[in-house]
Amino acid sequence: MPHSSRLPIDEDDVSFIFEDLHRGRSVLPPHEVPTRPALVRWDLTRPVTLDNCVVMELKDADRHIKSSRDADGKLVDARTVWGQAVQDIIDSRSREVARYQEWNA
Repeated sequence: MPHSSRLPIDEDDVSFIFEDLHRGRSVLPPHEVPTRPALVRWDLTRPVTLDNCVVMELKDADRHIKSSRDADGKLVDARTVWGQAVQDIIDSRSREVARYQEWNA
């Protein structure tokens, strides 16, 4: 089976995620404007979707990926790495995505 390198999001989606959803700022407090922004999946058990991509500084994205597995290699909940306050932001942004998709349907 051939491997597809296509992402399920396009340039407009990336722009929406970065500019509109996350307002050009990191999802992590103190929500600074990243000098080296990265889009990363929040929940690594889920595919790339509008509501599962967040903006982080590149170093934080690296930490996010590296911290995503426990000592046994099992995926851990991102909330355990970044805390409930960040999860609450993600949940709020997910609701924004739902409203956006409803409006654009």
